[in-house]
Amino acid sequence: MATAYQKRMMLRKQSDLTRIAEQYKQNIESMTGQYESEYAAYQKQRDELMAPYEAAVKQYKEVQMPQYESAAAAYRQRLDDFNSRLSQYESDVGGQDLVVPGDKNVRLIQKGNASTAYANINGRDYFLHELPEGYSAKRITTPQGKITFELYKPRERGPVPTFTEKAPEAPSAPTAPQLPEFDTGKFEQQKQQLQTGYQREVGERKGARLAAVSRRTSRPLMKDA
Repeated sequence: MATAYQKRMMLRKQSDLTRIAEQYKQNIESMTGQYESEYAAYQKQRDELMAPYEAAVKQYKEVQMPQYESAAAAYRQRLDDFNSRLSQYESDVGGQDLVVPGDKNVRLIQKGNASTAYANINGRDYFLHELPEGYSAKRITTPQGKITFELYKPRERGPVPTFTEKAPEAPSAPTAPQLPEFDTGKFEQQKQQLQTGYQREVGERKGARLAAVSRRTSRPLMKDA
């Protein structure tokens, strides 16, 4: 059965430990409140920094990229059309067209038989076997046995197709801002200090209690004090 002294010491110990625990709890709550306040301010700062970037991303996705894709598609179509014209132009190299009656520059002249046939090209007469480069004549015998000719001239190709248009440039994607990191280090340090201080004070109280009990044991006259 505990003596009066032991009861007083026990009550004192419990009172001290309760006070230490309450103080520790208050310190933790105060630190938590400070943490939440500073973190809220950090989030506000972060949102303010991100707002222009998020607006730029929206503009990039909803306006700039659709405009670029439309322009790029139209550009590719024009380039395909050019390549088609160029291919046609290149395939016409060495091509010939039949000279038709009424051609002002090239005429087939034939009087009677084949021996009197010749070509007049730009006002100059040529025998059919001596035509300039690019011209040719084809001998044809009709069902009635008549000999005639078809005259062919170089195909008029016109100027070489050109394409000087530049491809549209894709818009640059917005660059995210550099955001500061929230410093949790000081709160971790404060928490560790509070825990260490709390554990030290509890240890000191327990040590003092053990020392008091030891002294009481060594002094029997104080047993009933």
